[in-house]
Amino acid sequence: MIKRGQQLYWRPSRVPIPVMVALAVVSILCVTAVETFKGQDDVADYYDVMLKASRQAEQGMEYLRPLRGRVEPIDPSVDPRRTGMIGVASSRVTSNSGHLPAKLTSVNPNWAAVAVKLLVKAGVREGDVVAVAVSGSFPAINLAVYSALEALGAEPVVIASASASQWGANVPGFVWLDMARELRDGGIIKTKARAATLGAREDIGGGLSQTGIASLKSSLSKAEVPLLDVSGYRQSVARRIALYREEADGRPIKAMVNVGGGVATTGPPGIDHLFESGLSYAAPKRAFAAPSVLGYFLDEGVPVIHFSGIAGLAARHGLPEVMAEDPAIGEGGVYTARQYRRWLAGTLILVLLGVTTLAMRSANLALNVDQPGEKPKGLLRPKV
Repeated sequence: MIKRGQQLYWRPSRVPIPVMVALAVVSILCVTAVETFKGQDDVADYYDVMLKASRQAEQGMEYLRPLRGRVEPIDPSVDPRRTGMIGVASSRVTSNSGHLPAKLTSVNPNWAAVAVKLLVKAGVREGDVVAVAVSGSFPAINLAVYSALEALGAEPVVIASASASQWGANVPGFVWLDMARELRDGGIIKTKARAATLGAREDIGGGLSQTGIASLKSSLSKAEVPLLDVSGYRQSVARRIALYREEADGRPIKAMVNVGGGVATTGPPGIDHLFESGLSYAAPKRAFAAPSVLGYFLDEGVPVIHFSGIAGLAARHGLPEVMAEDPAIGEGGVYTARQYRRWLAGTLILVLLGVTTLAMRSANLALNVDQPGEKPKGLLRPKV
């Protein structure tokens, strides 16, 4: 009888110690094999391209730093590295709230290597057309994406949103369109947006003051980027898709890249979070409940690269979060050219399960031979 307060544990009876030791050894060998025999990453041949893109992004950040200081002093309390890529808490061109740690994590030129890696995995090669949507929320990643596309020799079709969330490119007179213009004038980048919307609510500058809208339109005019004049978010989705197709001129669009959370690109609140960050080929059915540019391209079978959830994306690609010092080019797991062989790991798991099953059956069979009168259920006994 089991007394009150005692617990009942079950374990196989009389399993020989050598069998347990053998199973432990086999398990260790399987783990060692998976760790040792890693395969070559399918983007290993693009290591030089990744470095080139990251160096271009770094050059661009250094070029913009003093320019930002002339427009609005850099606040070291929110931008400790004084990168100039971090905006302000509030301004007349701020579209919505932002997460400062994510913005700080984004200021790393090695994001350009991440962009190259994801583009290559999506099948983008030299001369391919890539649809791109950027807002002002993560200007450093915008620069990284531009640098990656130029390093690969792809042909980007960019549509921008002029406004930015808190801590992004939300300094009036120095929004992303101004930054990109300065970078082109300085010979750092060549990429230019084909058009831009005002962004913010409904993609028409909803919630911004007339002064803020006037400031954004001034930035568009200086950058010589035409305003995509739309009446609301749904029309913006349709106009954006039409412009991408028009600029592709019958050629296939090999990938869609989005930076930030523009409403026309990711859809309205309620579905915008359903699009996975990083590279994806599908989304949950609910993500298609309302029109969005990402939903359209996924439905068309076009791979989507979505730069959102920055902290998680950084962790997946071996990039550090909020940094105390400027990162060096070439730092981060994104440059690692070896990856696990999934087929090997799966095979060894099956082998280990098979060996374990055989070992346990052999031990139980031996017990039955020793005790011919016992029923199989007697192979398990309580331990109190």
